[in-house]
Amino acid sequence: PESAAPDFGSMQDVGKKKQTFFSYLAPMIVAETEAILEERKDLERIYQKLVEGMLVGAGDQKLLAGLGVKYRVPDREQLSTLELAAALLPRIDEVPIGLALAQAANESAWGTSRFARSQNNFFGLWCFTDGCGVKPRRAAPGARHRVAAFDTVQGGAAYYLLTLNSHPAYEDLRVLRSGLRSSGAPVTGQLLAEGLLRYSERGRDYVEEIRAMIRV
Repeated sequence: PESAAPDFGSMQDVGKKKQTFFSYLAPMIVAETEAILEERKDLERIYQKLVEGMLVGAGDQKLLAGLGVKYRVPDREQLSTLELAAALLPRIDEVPIGLALAQAANESAWGTSRFARSQNNFFGLWCFTDGCGVKPRRAAPGARHRVAAFDTVQGGAAYYLLTLNSHPAYEDLRVLRSGLRSSGAPVTGQLLAEGLLRYSERGRDYVEEIRAMIRV
């Protein structure tokens, strides 16, 4: 069972607050990342079979179809099994923990924001359906978005990782990550932050702020 979030707002020692924040959130991100990498392992196994011209069983085909839905592969019904597997490879991959922690710290004001405390939303995630969350106080008139609510903090972390790995807004991040993988270069938060231009209305300023937080 997930432990209750510490009362970050009551912590006067900034260094202790940051360390407590990382110690609380990092294990959740690691756990969700391990689950993603297990999916990737299955995907790579199936992809290799397909590349070698081998037949894949009904179970593997069902697994691929489910991953296609989960990771929002466009036009997946029109893709061959091999094409679907290839389209999933850039999507099912890890997000550097430094990037995830920096965004969580930024979006939740180190765990003190109203949405982190009351909605388990440490990543500033939005949603657009009735009842999915709370309308921000400063939202523009007519704005449809809500700040998403989650049953647990780990559930919010899982949705954050899925968002970066599936939402069309972060296609650039996935292309960048895939290129780094192909070239054998390390996949770092500093580099992948470039793909976050659409995460915030602040655009480039937001990217540079996340990079600065990772450095510090």
